[in-house]
Amino acid sequence: MNGSYGYLKKEVTDDNEIETDKELRKIKKKLRHLKQKGDLEGSRKLDILINEYENLNKPVEINKPNKAKANKANKAKANKDSDGFLEKEYQKNKDRNAKKYAEQKIREEWEKEQKKKAEGEKRDRNREREREYKLILQMSDAERIIHNHGLKKTNLPHDILEIISDYSHKLWKKLSLKYHPDKYEGKDTYSKLLNCLKDDLDH
Repeated sequence: MNGSYGYLKKEVTDDNEIETDKELRKIKKKLRHLKQKGDLEGSRKLDILINEYENLNKPVEINKPNKAKANKANKAKANKDSDGFLEKEYQKNKDRNAKKYAEQKIREEWEKEQKKKAEGEKRDRNREREREYKLILQMSDAERIIHNHGLKKTNLPHDILEIISDYSHKLWKKLSLKYHPDKYEGKDTYSKLLNCLKDDLDH
């Protein structure tokens, strides 16, 4: 109402109810002054008014799920799942790597054994060659010729042994005819041996 009487403000007394936040601020200001003056009775009344207003206007809290707590729980679950997955992958890779390492070790051991065996065989061959070479050096010319033809003195016919021990051109001609490939079973082994004996022993 805007007449000559003006707008009448509502007086705030100790017995009034607080209806707005603005009134609440004024009452709280008044409460501070009363406490400073030491007015316990007035302070108590104002405290009651303030509590009534605040409890009346306090929003009803609905039991909403705590998002932070839920997020934390979800994060913990995700971390647990992630850790479980990582542990599973780690174990899988660990087993695979252990198997791979074992296979590699076996292969390396096998290769090492094969190399050692090959080296041993090579040493044996070299020793055998060296032994044969020494034996050849100790042989006579006739024995060397027999050896070079892959023959053994003990397996030779008597007449060839005779020409080896006592070479003569006459005997050579006789044996050349006897052991000629056309006459002696088509084999030229003894014929070649006789020819080499002639080349080396006929002086």
